[in-house]
Amino acid sequence: MMATVTFGEVVFLPPEKVSFSQAASHQRVALMEVGEITQLCPPGQQVVSFSGFFPPPGSYPFQAVSEPKAAAEQLKKMLADKKHYPFVMSGVQLDIQMEATLEELELWQEGGDESICYRVRLQEYRDAEATVLQITESSTVRTEVSQSPQTYTVKSGDTLWAIAKQYLGDGSRYSEIAELSGIGNPNLIYPGQVLTLPEE
Repeated sequence: MMATVTFGEVVFLPPEKVSFSQAASHQRVALMEVGEITQLCPPGQQVVSFSGFFPPPGSYPFQAVSEPKAAAEQLKKMLADKKHYPFVMSGVQLDIQMEATLEELELWQEGGDESICYRVRLQEYRDAEATVLQITESSTVRTEVSQSPQTYTVKSGDTLWAIAKQYLGDGSRYSEIAELSGIGNPNLIYPGQVLTLPEE
């Protein structure tokens, strides 16, 4: 099976090296009368980096690959248009399929031919509306705490509506969290921000 690497409509030669990274996104949550607990969360977004070149037409007759100038223009457009695209790398040991955004792009020429070299960094795209909030508590905390957590630390992809739905059972109560936390604009929260949750 021939290796295939595509991002949107751009077809790459299989790169010699692909860097894949992903970090755990566990959070610490402070509970009244208990202290800090660890909230186990799903892994963070995947990041894929690789480099290579787009060869002149006809250089690789048995391998489909985008024409250099067209590929470069398409990548520049993808960097600017604020959209996500499917990234597929198959036929190799590290198969990857995901929706991704183009975070970094470098283009250059060398050697005096028609080839265009590139370096890209892609990041997995996750829809905020599709992200489900989950909190894992130890059995000790369950027995000691009968109320909802009094504070919550915001992580990437969170919305006040989803937090209110998870901890208060009603997303429309987001305004209560905003008021208690001193948030003027409920649409603007950021990772690491500590929110105060109302008692049920």
